[in-house]
Amino acid sequence: MSARKLSAGKQIAYIAVMCALLIGMQLAFSAIRGVEIVTVLLLCFCYCLGVKCGVICAVCFSLLRCLIFGFYPTVILLYLIYFPLFALIFGALGKIKNEFYSNPSIWVLVAINLALIALIILCSCANIFDLIKISKLYKNITATLLWVLAGLFLSLLISYDACFILNRKNNISTYKALRLIFITAVATLCTVCFTMLDNVITPLTYGYTKNAALGYFYASFAALLPQVVCTVISVLVLFYPVCAVMKKL
Repeated sequence: MSARKLSAGKQIAYIAVMCALLIGMQLAFSAIRGVEIVTVLLLCFCYCLGVKCGVICAVCFSLLRCLIFGFYPTVILLYLIYFPLFALIFGALGKIKNEFYSNPSIWVLVAINLALIALIILCSCANIFDLIKISKLYKNITATLLWVLAGLFLSLLISYDACFILNRKNNISTYKALRLIFITAVATLCTVCFTMLDNVITPLTYGYTKNAALGYFYASFAALLPQVVCTVISVLVLFYPVCAVMKKL
């Protein structure tokens, strides 16, 4: 399904339905810290309908959600910066031809490997050297989530390299797996960037001191780690099913 094949009326209808779905899902999971389904739903919408519909949907969602969750300047600014950029990235990825995934260049392989290895090292070092300075109440949960993340990233790394080798050496078509892992890796990096952007916007907006900003940064990991786990699992499981539904609309 492409936005170019839809009338203006249908594009508006799809955007309206998706906005309602995103707000409803965010409200439904708002009681569970770090768990959300917005990323995979908006990702699939942008991937299938393109940049234009994706960006409009992202802006509408960022503003309309305030009617339920409240008008907080830092949150509005964060959403209006992050989600349109998110829509731009995945809308553009949706336009890439299958050859990019079915026969990726060595540079794509290197980039994916470096990104995943860096994430594995960060998670491992943060656990081993106790780099995240948070309350002892969250220490065990944080340590567990970090090892889970390291394991998930390692699994993605091994899977991507195995599919790449099978595709190159044995001429076995693995483009669906390569595309899924690539999309998941990009979604994971975007999720991390969301929290890191918040760690810049909020302290600057409210004029935090250096120590207060550092404390806010460490505290953000309590939400970041489960969000990243949720993103990896939800994109791996739901990307193809949700895209298939959207394409049949």
